[in-house]
Amino acid sequence: MARWKRLAFGAGALVLAIAVLPPGAATAARQPPAAAAAAPAAEDPFAEEAVGFAKERGISEAEARKRMSWQLVAPDLDERLQRELGTRYGNVWIDVRDGDRVKAGVTGSVDDEVRGIVKAAAAAVGLTDGYDVVAVKRSAAKLAADNDWLADQIIRTNVGVEAPLSAGIRTDLNALMLHVPRTGTLTAAQKDLITTAQARLGAGLVLGTSSGAFKTFACDVPYCDKPLRGGVKINHPSTWCTAGFIAQSKVDSVKYVVTAGHCAYQHLGTWSSKNVALTSTDIGPVHHWIFDTYIGDMAIIRINDSSATGWNPQPWVLVTLSFQTTENTTYHIASDNMSVVGMRICTTGAATRVTNCSHVEELGLTASLDGLTMRNLGLTENCGKPGDSGAPMFASHVGYGILVGGDEDDCEIVYQGIRTAERELNVNILH
Repeated sequence: MARWKRLAFGAGALVLAIAVLPPGAATAARQPPAAAAAAPAAEDPFAEEAVGFAKERGISEAEARKRMSWQLVAPDLDERLQRELGTRYGNVWIDVRDGDRVKAGVTGSVDDEVRGIVKAAAAAVGLTDGYDVVAVKRSAAKLAADNDWLADQIIRTNVGVEAPLSAGIRTDLNALMLHVPRTGTLTAAQKDLITTAQARLGAGLVLGTSSGAFKTFACDVPYCDKPLRGGVKINHPSTWCTAGFIAQSKVDSVKYVVTAGHCAYQHLGTWSSKNVALTSTDIGPVHHWIFDTYIGDMAIIRINDSSATGWNPQPWVLVTLSFQTTENTTYHIASDNMSVVGMRICTTGAATRVTNCSHVEELGLTASLDGLTMRNLGLTENCGKPGDSGAPMFASHVGYGILVGGDEDDCEIVYQGIRTAERELNVNILH
């Protein structure tokens, strides 16, 4: 895909409740009433999503739950196999065309030793079935190195062009995907890059197309009464976006709203939100924002949780009733993790208003966001609109990222990984 529309998603769906103890708090600490209400959901991470996923796939709810349980631990298997397979590691992905089974790629032959390593790693993360060990030609390290090279070339050639190129890693294809815009004229440098990339990467490169019409989305939609949560509309005097997740500083107890960096750019003053009666309450000012080619698109807004504001922020995300989801205004975030290609992922944007789910298509994506080519994004087929920027990307009570842009017409979304945002902004997502 070439140029991505940035989505500033305002008041969106309903939030799912989950109470989280602040870092360092004793597990025996007394939990607030909201935590007790969230307990049933904590015991069943698929309660709000299994029915919708079953409808999507045309399978039973029991089968949907089984597949979702596989996906929940796939990122953990990914991390473990990176260490244990070393140079032979060929990525982990979820095959949406093969019953959503988890695939563990390995270079060379799949012998008993390799099967044993994968089996032990899978058991260690709680995956006893639903996975396969498959042989791949290119290692994860090879794909990552090739993606780094291609990203640098795209960043160079995308400057000032009519139809930007984009590319990312398709672990399910064991290759890179280079997206060529369907409309617009390519420059000589872009054409040369395509030819060079094909010659250099061979079968490790797959050509695809994109609309070439991506742009940022920044712009009224649902609000929630306090406490403050993700998926609701947040306002600035000159723009608006969507609240992502609630986070807490790694060095003190200060809490923040995570959103997209481009939302905060040139809008550093005080942000606010409203309750269902449309009464506005200040949240606080932008504390830190990043909108950078190599680092990413992320920001945090400091929450002034005084007696006057009474925000009492909670690790919840607003989830609406939809074909794919069950309404839950207090949908809790229990953890955060990396993404895996093929995994189910949902979002609630303030502009789109309806929670919608799809699956991860690519990782390590390099794409143009309103003229700035950016690295290491995730790509999905979720839908979004202007105003959805900053929206939370989640599934099964796990936070995976922050929506930063997309193609409104084609229902394609690009997002910033949450682990990177936590590292660069020096916060932890509240859960």
